[in-house]
Amino acid sequence: MSYFVALGLTLAVWLAIVILNERIGLLRCDEFPSTAAKVFAYIWLGLFLVITGLLTTFAAQHQPTSAQLAKTPFYALFELHAMFIIFLLGWWLATRRPPLRTFLNIPREGTGEAVLTGFAVGFGGWIFTIVMLLLFAVILKAGGVLPDKMEPSPMIAFLAKVAWWKKALIVGSAMTVEEALFRGFLQKRIGLIASTILFALAHTGLGQPLLLVGVSIISLVIGTTFYRTKNLIPGVVAHGVFDAVQLFVIIPIVFRFAGV
Repeated sequence: MSYFVALGLTLAVWLAIVILNERIGLLRCDEFPSTAAKVFAYIWLGLFLVITGLLTTFAAQHQPTSAQLAKTPFYALFELHAMFIIFLLGWWLATRRPPLRTFLNIPREGTGEAVLTGFAVGFGGWIFTIVMLLLFAVILKAGGVLPDKMEPSPMIAFLAKVAWWKKALIVGSAMTVEEALFRGFLQKRIGLIASTILFALAHTGLGQPLLLVGVSIISLVIGTTFYRTKNLIPGVVAHGVFDAVQLFVIIPIVFRFAGV
């Protein structure tokens, strides 16, 4: 039943994008060389949304165990990112192959300032996210929704133990590929709120519902930065800072004190 719901929702999102583009030019930042190219782009987007929706539903319902994760090849962690890249490449080819800087919103000027902004947003956004997440947890706890003891998901435990260079590759892939898709592509076309919802849903594989709140908060922070700067670089850097702090500092410290 859940797969039918996911399929219905993704098709509804796809149909809304197509109708809004035909009526008000939602995808006005794209230039399709022909009607055939536009139809291909519509179909390409629909396939991407459906496959991503079904994979996300599967990940939410079939959380891998510690034993399964131990046997999982490292490259498998990047399969979803590879799919994101393939989708972006297909869309880029369908829209007259614009300069990549234009396609991804990376201006030539102000790179140094953009990087510094990204560091500030990354650290500030991390502090803001932690504070808001704690407040949210307190509210849920007071309402009796949050259990007394929460065990970390197997995925979080797995990430805590991987080698430092693997963590670096995970951070590097996430900060570039996810920002390119969710900010450089999706937010520019469907807006901050919709792209944030999709960003949070894409992280259901973490296996910790409360963490999705934190993911949503930092996505809103980074998305707001992208909206104000019209530059992908601050978001890429901020995303990298946030993930690096989590993977290299917070998660290992928590597990060390927990004796895991």
